[in-house]
Amino acid sequence: MTRRHDGMAVEYRLYGAADLETDQLVSFLAAELGGTVGDDGRVRRDGLDVTPYRVETGDEAWVATSVFGFPHRVTASFRLSNRVSEQVRELNVGLMMRAVLSFFDTYPGDGVLLFNGEEVVLQKLTGQVSVNSDWEDWTELAGLRMLRAGRDFRPLPQPLL
Repeated sequence: MTRRHDGMAVEYRLYGAADLETDQLVSFLAAELGGTVGDDGRVRRDGLDVTPYRVETGDEAWVATSVFGFPHRVTASFRLSNRVSEQVRELNVGLMMRAVLSFFDTYPGDGVLLFNGEEVVLQKLTGQVSVNSDWEDWTELAGLRMLRAGRDFRPLPQPLL
């Protein structure tokens, strides 16, 4: 079952080195997630709100540059609502994981997807996409099992925990 935090939304954050402009990232994620783009540039679907953007020079996240060692060019924050059914939440987790894996497969450059700002769920370092086998949703959500097929599936180092 997807992690629930009473009264709190769950957040995942993608940091990437892909050299994209904000509108390219927004369009890509809207298509991958089947979401709509609001006037504010956020991508939305029932129970999921995504804020994708190109990072301005000087605003790079230390986690990308110092901890994982790649140039930080884009960010996407995925916020999953706690006010939807468990089925909708699970669907959104699956869509998010598919979208991030597709992003890693489509665009060159390293990246990392963090849960709650600290747990590495997915990473692409030196061109290799790796899936954290210790992240419990890979085994608990049936729709995610097939996403990890053919991927480097192993416990990943957790430098932020």
